[in-house]
Amino acid sequence: MEEVNADELEKVIAENKVVFVDCHAVWCHPCKMLTPIMEELTDKYGEKGFKVVKLDVDQNRQFSAENRITGVPSVLVYSDGQRVVFEDSSGKKTDKLVGVMPQEIYGELVENLLAQSAA
Repeated sequence: MEEVNADELEKVIAENKVVFVDCHAVWCHPCKMLTPIMEELTDKYGEKGFKVVKLDVDQNRQFSAENRITGVPSVLVYSDGQRVVFEDSSGKKTDKLVGVMPQEIYGELVENLLAQSAA
């Protein structure tokens, strides 16, 4: 997976239908657990307009503050150039996925967003 900085991110988002920004830290063990999940999603959906990029929160502190990244890993999701807002299990709106979830959850999200993008 490609590592980007905040300045490079806009171009990546514009060039792909669906983008996951894996906000991570080198010292974060759960972040390392998320990497193979993101790699598998890239292998499965990469040719359909899906891309995952990694962004180190310690090297991009201003971006992290502006996007309220308070825990890692955090995944920011973009579809057709726009940040996606979710409703969590308690009904609260959020604009990031925090922590490591089962691959199926990420996969279902990618499939839904790619289907909406194609419509």
